[in-house]
Amino acid sequence: MVYSIIIRRKDKAGSVVFEYRASNLQNFDYNINLPISTFGLPEEFIESAIITKAEGNTGKLNFTWVVKDEATTPFTSITSWKDIWPDSAINAVPHTNNNTTDLYYSRKINTVGSTSVYQSFDLKTADGQVIALGELLEKRGFTGEERHEFILRNTTANYDIFFGIGLIQRIAFQKSAQDPVTWNVTIEFQIGDVVDSTDST
Repeated sequence: MVYSIIIRRKDKAGSVVFEYRASNLQNFDYNINLPISTFGLPEEFIESAIITKAEGNTGKLNFTWVVKDEATTPFTSITSWKDIWPDSAINAVPHTNNNTTDLYYSRKINTVGSTSVYQSFDLKTADGQVIALGELLEKRGFTGEERHEFILRNTTANYDIFFGIGLIQRIAFQKSAQDPVTWNVTIEFQIGDVVDSTDST
């Protein structure tokens, strides 16, 4: 069986800012926390303990995959920074270059020797994917109004196993000297209703 993770960032209106398909899945860990309170009765055996459940449930998702050079881009949609730059940002949009599913313009990395020309990256390369993911998945704060979606898909039989909405709370990028052409990427994802990304209109 072959599995892949579909990663989406959506804006407040529910429009897809970008979608990325992560293949080469290494690890998938889905945890549901069901908190309970237990009170043991004096002079009684364990079967007499009183169990109550007052707190709500929470869920967390952790997964790791290998990012490598691809023959075709793993991005199926992507938005340019000029179209998603928040009105509340202190600084102006860094550039007006157009991103495509094959080419990404960094919002902060300049070309070597320049302070005004922003570097473009081929999204079929491992480096290009890592840079785009690191910049596009970062949530600025409460006013960002975006949320993240994840789907675990069995691509062999073509059905979905898991679907979750929430926010990423940690991204880790690792490169090994033993395999310098790939990256290991780990995402920790908290499942839940992102209140600042709920469209109330």
